[in-house]
Amino acid sequence: MGRRILWWSLTAAVIATLVVFALAARAMQPEQLRGRIVAVLSLRLNADVTLEHLDLSLFPRPQVTGSGLIIRIRGRDDLPAFITLGKFSMDLGMLSVWRRHVDTVHVDGLRINMPPSEARHTLGRAETTGESEEFLSPSKVIIDRLVTHDAELSFSTKNPNKRPLVFLIRDLELDDLGFDRAVPFHARLTNPLPTGTVDTRGTFGPLVKDQPSESAVNGEYAFTNADLSTIDGIKGTLSSTGKYDGRISAIEANGTTHTPDFNLDLGGRPVSLDTTYAALIDGSDGTVILRKVEAKIQNTPLTATGAITNLPGPAKHSIDLDVNVAQGRIEDFLTLLSSKPPVARGNLVLRARMHLPPGKTSVLSRMVLSGQFGLAHTQFRDQFQERIQELSRRAQGKDKDDPLGKTASNVRGKFQLSNAQLRIPSVAFEVPGATVQMDGSADLRAQTLAMQGTLQMEATVSKAVGGFKSIFLKIADPFFRKNGMGAVVPIKITGTLDAPQVGLNLRGGKAKATNEPAPKGGHEAPHR
Repeated sequence: MGRRILWWSLTAAVIATLVVFALAARAMQPEQLRGRIVAVLSLRLNADVTLEHLDLSLFPRPQVTGSGLIIRIRGRDDLPAFITLGKFSMDLGMLSVWRRHVDTVHVDGLRINMPPSEARHTLGRAETTGESEEFLSPSKVIIDRLVTHDAELSFSTKNPNKRPLVFLIRDLELDDLGFDRAVPFHARLTNPLPTGTVDTRGTFGPLVKDQPSESAVNGEYAFTNADLSTIDGIKGTLSSTGKYDGRISAIEANGTTHTPDFNLDLGGRPVSLDTTYAALIDGSDGTVILRKVEAKIQNTPLTATGAITNLPGPAKHSIDLDVNVAQGRIEDFLTLLSSKPPVARGNLVLRARMHLPPGKTSVLSRMVLSGQFGLAHTQFRDQFQERIQELSRRAQGKDKDDPLGKTASNVRGKFQLSNAQLRIPSVAFEVPGATVQMDGSADLRAQTLAMQGTLQMEATVSKAVGGFKSIFLKIADPFFRKNGMGAVVPIKITGTLDAPQVGLNLRGGKAKATNEPAPKGGHEAPHR
């Protein structure tokens, strides 16, 4: 008897299951289901929706497959489709139709194109289709999990000459997907510039129907193996982590970056670069407003503000920065200019404004830079430091046997850089016993100097020269006195950035840049 009861129970269960599936199949004929999906999406998004193909199968498990789903902003035929799905499949699970839950959706060829946030066009007004209001709010149909492996997210702009900003999403997973809620997501995507991999988790939504770019988004990210060489003139491999929050059209981001081998195509060596930043990202075109950047180049801390503007054309950016260095080291910046050991070491104060337009030419050719600087306790390399020490000795009228100690220099001035030509309209150079006032230029391509000015010494010319010659030079002392100084003589600095030469400029006029060392017997700094 027990076996019979069990047998009839199983038979009844099987029959009931078949009846349920039969009723489901009848309720979900492909054409009816396709119309229902189109109607719900149209109402929910206030959009024009088309679905090219839909098919339903019940065995071995209930599944819906389809292709050619296109969602367009109503009344905006000038814009690309808002959402396009190439192919998709839905695993419904037992009684999914009645629960209004879809287990998993797999999507191939997902394309999302965000319209310009500035254009306050709506997605259209819902039309009456006879659909029940229960589908409007709150969301009754929930997708438990959506997975895609070849998605593309792009942002259209109002500028017809500006290409859309495109992100290739290698993997995207959405959970608990509904029309009226913030949706958790996990994505792995390729950043277009600099090229690298971004792994990000967060939430998106609820979707703002009349302005998708105003939908909320927040999360955290890890950016790895970013190749800075994809930006013309810059080299290095960057990694970054951070958090973001805001709307798609305006995202506030905070994070850190680390580049152990940062370099510019200026002929120098790589340096380490670490930053902490706060930025506003324009989601419509990728422009980044740098609210505050605290960076460290080697041992030099600096702060910067500015913008990285995305321009029309592929991979074109314009960089504008205001840079402030309060307590830096000059050798950390000179490393970027030359592969040789820095010609100077010392404390650096700097305020500068930089503009770097896009282009295929070198950074040196494109960079426009202006500002003012100060150097303190500066020590120069090799023979130039010896010249400075000898200059200080003579300017103080000391004998060669008098103790001098290690001479440090203070330098302050203004500068302008354009097309690799560094113009220095004024610079003051101070050592014990002497002050040098100069102006001139440097050719950073040829690495040459051409500076001229005056040397103001505490000592007179005769005392600076000393020895037997000083007897004959005493008559000349009055001619070189000026402003109460012992002597004021014309001076020039020529040669190369790595090996500058100091000499008298007795002929007057502007010094000429040269790669040649000062000739023997030429007019060098006064010596015994």
